[in-house]
Amino acid sequence: MRPLATVLALVVVVGVGLGARQVWRVSDDVETAIHVPAEFWKDYVEIVAADRSTVTLKQVPGGPTWLRAGRAWGLDWGRGWGQVTKVVEGDDERATRMLRVLGGARPRSGETARFTREGYPRDARRVFPHVRTVVVDGPSTGLPAWFVPGRGDTWAILVHGRGAARSEMFRLMSTTVAMGLPSLDIGYRADPENGGGTAHLGATEWADLESAVRLAHKRGARRVVLLGASMGGSIIASFLERSPLSARVAAVVLDAPLLDVREAIEHKEADATLPLVGLPAPDVLTSWGLRLAEMRTDQDLDAVDHVADRSWVKVPVLVMHGESDPDVPVGSSQRLARLEPRDVELHVVPGAGHVESWNQGPARYDAWVRSFLRSFAP
Repeated sequence: MRPLATVLALVVVVGVGLGARQVWRVSDDVETAIHVPAEFWKDYVEIVAADRSTVTLKQVPGGPTWLRAGRAWGLDWGRGWGQVTKVVEGDDERATRMLRVLGGARPRSGETARFTREGYPRDARRVFPHVRTVVVDGPSTGLPAWFVPGRGDTWAILVHGRGAARSEMFRLMSTTVAMGLPSLDIGYRADPENGGGTAHLGATEWADLESAVRLAHKRGARRVVLLGASMGGSIIASFLERSPLSARVAAVVLDAPLLDVREAIEHKEADATLPLVGLPAPDVLTSWGLRLAEMRTDQDLDAVDHVADRSWVKVPVLVMHGESDPDVPVGSSQRLARLEPRDVELHVVPGAGHVESWNQGPARYDAWVRSFLRSFAP
């Protein structure tokens, strides 16, 4: 019996060890999700050929490996910028695509360019002729924001996602500006342009949005519409839950909103296996890992579960979400729409990844937003 007892004890020890490793790994996933570097990830490619209507792009070490992604993608080569559309030929390491130059000089062979789902350059001055910089009150210092004047007394305030630049919102801002809405594209504490740090998934950042709404009110806005991408959606929901200024909000537009971080982590871990043995990791280990993450990071994940607590849905909400989103599963947006059918309009975009609904059809995306916001435009 003694050898059998030894074997059983060894099995138990190994099982506990593998389980503990999985629990710790899940908590590491949360830590990674809330860490915001002060630098943007590398998104450069090499232009190897260009003519009047096409451009050939080549992957560079450490750069994007999806050169055929989407039906529209941004390209910024410094001297000019534009958007690539239809793939003519090639693969994800070297591809030729149709090119629309939207500003500056045409590209030349040998130049390096940003290849970005954002669709636009990072500097708003290259995109919006009348843009200017304003400063929104922050936690310890002023937070720079882009502002494009418009007509009327309804402002659009735009909030980007975790780890992204304010330029992530230019796809939506191009619509609000074209509709004549005064448009304010804000940063917030611990985003990359403000030094990075730890994201609190909206639990603290909502106060920076509140400062932006207060600024808009001081400058003549009677009401605002809020537009957010990814974690920007969580910031907007937290603001609507907690701020007395939420009464000034008339409508909300969300692109791939992070409404339930637990579901995002559970989605990522759905196919996880235990190391060495290769068996599926029990769901309970993910739950324990999320609990451990809360203790390690001092985050309250229930406080930013905006599907369980839908008190923030006080006004009409438009949601666009990619069906193939690997980071923020579309299920959270689908549940929100199912639970709040009178106030939530949802468009699920086949083939779109995270915050890539615009890239799968810019004209369709623009039409959804215009139709939704038409009654608020001057």
